Amino acid sequence: MMQADRDQMSTVIDPLFATALAARFTLDELDRHPSSVFGLWPDSRIAYVNPMWSSFAAANSGQPAIAEHWGLGARYLDAIPDSLRPFFESLMARAGGATEALHPVSHQYECSSPQDFRVFNMQVYALPDDAGFVVVNSLVIEAPHDPLARSPEAPEADRYLDSRGLVVQCSHCRRVARSDVPAQWDWVPAWVAQSPPMTSHGLCPICAEYYYSEMAG
Repeated sequence: MMQADRDQMSTVIDPLFATALAARFTLDELDRHPSSVFGLWPDSRIAYVNPMWSSFAAANSGQPAIAEHWGLGARYLDAIPDSLRPFFESLMARAGGATEALHPVSHQYECSSPQDFRVFNMQVYALPDDAGFVVVNSLVIEAPHDPLARSPEAPEADRYLDSRGLVVQCSHCRRVARSDVPAQWDWVPAWVAQSPPMTSHGLCPICAEYYYSEMAG
C-alpha cells in the first residue's frame, strides 16, 4: 500500500485504552505498523484498530461490514467461528499470563484469498495490570495458489450441500466439505470470495490435527 493511501485511513481508539496502551507501546508506532494491529479490553471488546486494519478489510471485500459491525466495543471473540472460539479463548488466557515476561503468545493461521495462499502470524501482547491486549497480525507467506496442491473447484451446490442444506467450510483453510465424499475437502475459490448464504463452519481433519490438536485434548 502506498503511504498516501495509508495516511487517508484513520486511527480508531477508545481514549481510555490510549492511556493503558501508553504503558507499553507508542501509539504512533502502532499506527504506522505495516501489519494489521488491534487492541482489546480484557473481555475481548475492540478498543483500538490501526489504519492497516481498515485497509486490509477494504482490500479483501470486508468493508463496509467490518466498520459497521466490528468497531469499538464489538467483542472480537464473537467474530470467531464456534469451531475455533475455544482455541482463541485459550490463546488470550495464555497471553494474560505473559505480562511480566513480555513474550507475546503466537499463533500462525491461514487467511488466503481466492488467488493467493497467505499465512499470517498473530502475536498477542498482554498489557500491564491486566489492562488488555495488543494483537499484531504479520504476513509471513504470500504466493499464488499451486493448482496441483489446491485444485480449484466450481461452486456446485449438489456436490457440497449436506443433509441439512448447508455448505460446511473449514474455519482455517476455507476448503469445503464434499457431501458425497465426507473425507474430502475442496478448494472452491468462489466461496472464498463470498461464502454462500447457508454456510456452516468446522475444521477439516488436517487443520484440526495440525493447527488445533490441543482442542482435542
